[in-house]
Amino acid sequence: MITLISICEIPWWCTLLSWLLPFLLGLLLGWILWAKFKSMYDSLVNEFDEYKLKCRLTNDALDDCNSKNNEYASEIALLKGRIRECEAENKGLLAKTPKTGGSEILSAAAGFAAGKASGDNDGKEVGASGIAYSKFAALKEDNLQVVEGIGPKMNKFLNSHGIRTWADLASNDAKDIKKLLDKEGNKYRIIDPETWPQQAALARDGKWEELIILQKQLDTGRKNQISAETDSKVEKLLVKLGILKKWKKDDLKAVEGIGPKIESLLHEGGIKTWRDLSKTPVSRLQSILDNAGKRFALADPGTWPKQAELAADEKWEELEKYQDYLQGGKEK
Repeated sequence: MITLISICEIPWWCTLLSWLLPFLLGLLLGWILWAKFKSMYDSLVNEFDEYKLKCRLTNDALDDCNSKNNEYASEIALLKGRIRECEAENKGLLAKTPKTGGSEILSAAAGFAAGKASGDNDGKEVGASGIAYSKFAALKEDNLQVVEGIGPKMNKFLNSHGIRTWADLASNDAKDIKKLLDKEGNKYRIIDPETWPQQAALARDGKWEELIILQKQLDTGRKNQISAETDSKVEKLLVKLGILKKWKKDDLKAVEGIGPKIESLLHEGGIKTWRDLSKTPVSRLQSILDNAGKRFALADPGTWPKQAELAADEKWEELEKYQDYLQGGKEK
């Protein structure tokens, strides 16, 4: 027998509960799912904000780099312009500079501090180039770079083939050296060792004056490649070693105690040459420094006219000895 139950006979609270319970369960499940995905959403939002911040910082850094690049480009353009001006000035000086026939290291326009020998040395201490013979002692026989056309890499290359001293190089034939270079392919194709043994022989024999005169006529070791004299490799090495000083003509920084800023002050005061400075009273020099402010209070111009006079008269040996006696441009 089937028992039929009428809905009307079910208590109302059972009916309500049958509907409410699934609703509450669904609500609980929805809240759990929402909480889980809310956490994921918040995490993704935070990551997105971090990436936005990094992108903004990167863009700011990129803008700074672009700005600096523009500044550097402007500075490079200015420097290139100055280089062209210097090259033009240099060509003008070379055109005006008379050849000295070996009586000076370089003309006064180029201005090596060794300059012209002072006094009568009877050829015992100072050579025709104006360099004291004792200074050449700094050049060692295994330094093949005294030869015009040989740099650090070529020095190592020659060493690797048993050519380690001036005597070794002098005893080799230029054609044999060229064959060694040709074995390296196109690497040393433009190098011409024609004068290397000759230069090395002069260095080996201590004939520095002859070597300097020869090198002034060379260009990277090759003959008949230039229209004007150039600095010799020997002189360049002595300058690099700090044994010789090199100044342009009327460069006031040749005077010990004068730097670029003080030189600018003197130029503004109408003192632009060594001769001008040599004739300027110390009182006026001190006045120029005082008017420039306290930053120049420690500068002492007491010896500047005397130093400038020696430079103007090209008495480089005397100037060098005098400056060795000074301390910061002041007499000890």
